[in-house]
Amino acid sequence: MRSAAALLFAFVMTACASYPGDLTRDSLPRSQRLALNSEEPGLSWRQHEDPAAVVMLVHGLNLDPAAMQDIQQLLFNADMDVLSLSLTGHAEALSDDARVLQFHEASFEDWQFDISRAVQAAALRATTLGRPLYLVGFSLGGLLSADYLLQMALSGNDQAAINVDRMVLLAPAISLKWSSYLLYPLQIFPDMYLPSVAPTIYRANDYAPVSAYLALYEGVNRFNELAAEQAVNRQALNIPALVFMHPRDELVSANGVRDFISEHQLSQWQLVEVEKSEGAGDVLDHLIIGPHSLGSDAWQLMSAQIAEFLRAD
Repeated sequence: MRSAAALLFAFVMTACASYPGDLTRDSLPRSQRLALNSEEPGLSWRQHEDPAAVVMLVHGLNLDPAAMQDIQQLLFNADMDVLSLSLTGHAEALSDDARVLQFHEASFEDWQFDISRAVQAAALRATTLGRPLYLVGFSLGGLLSADYLLQMALSGNDQAAINVDRMVLLAPAISLKWSSYLLYPLQIFPDMYLPSVAPTIYRANDYAPVSAYLALYEGVNRFNELAAEQAVNRQALNIPALVFMHPRDELVSANGVRDFISEHQLSQWQLVEVEKSEGAGDVLDHLIIGPHSLGSDAWQLMSAQIAEFLRAD
């Protein structure tokens, strides 16, 4: 078996030979330079006249937001308004070059701002209609959803507080496996682009900059440090949450997530292990976002659990 170092070396050599290193904002058409400065492409609504609830839905790192459409449809069919968020570096409205350049420029703070803006928009509609507000996030989106609760507690601004009633977290990136940090030594090359190994139907960008992975690492570390600092932070996290994990997830540690729940006494978090069923696509076990990645039977079971959990209010 080839060592992790040898695989990483081959991966890096492929990256160095593939993506143009001279991609800049000045090299983009004027329309795309203007689009990069616009916040509009990041938010997309599906609304009912009188919804049962309002949901903010967010995807994972370098995941095409459209890959979340099965979850979006599940929530919408359950009579919920759905605000889908495209994080910085993932918006479909941008060209391939503009999107990957924005991905390279993104920081964890940018993604925190994206989440805050989306939750505020969703909360405004929920408050106006007198309906509960839910957060649903996959991987990085799950991390950002939980992190949002800590950021609200940290702000200490009761007047600006937004009440999130429930969360559904799918493979939340709050505890990464050691193998997910294999790119950490490349921190001295933040401008390097690495080819995505995800199937085309799932990835937002064919290449991902090292800087994006470093931003993820920073976010995971910050989140765990903040969660450990004060009891009030842990209390802010302890809202009803349904957490789905595949026990053999290659990127996020299922045991690490379980330990996080136990260590921080998150009594209202329920961890559910998901096994894939016949017909699941040949994709990472980390992907648990629809019938293609899970298999029809496993998806139907998880869908029913999500719908039942969110209808509890």
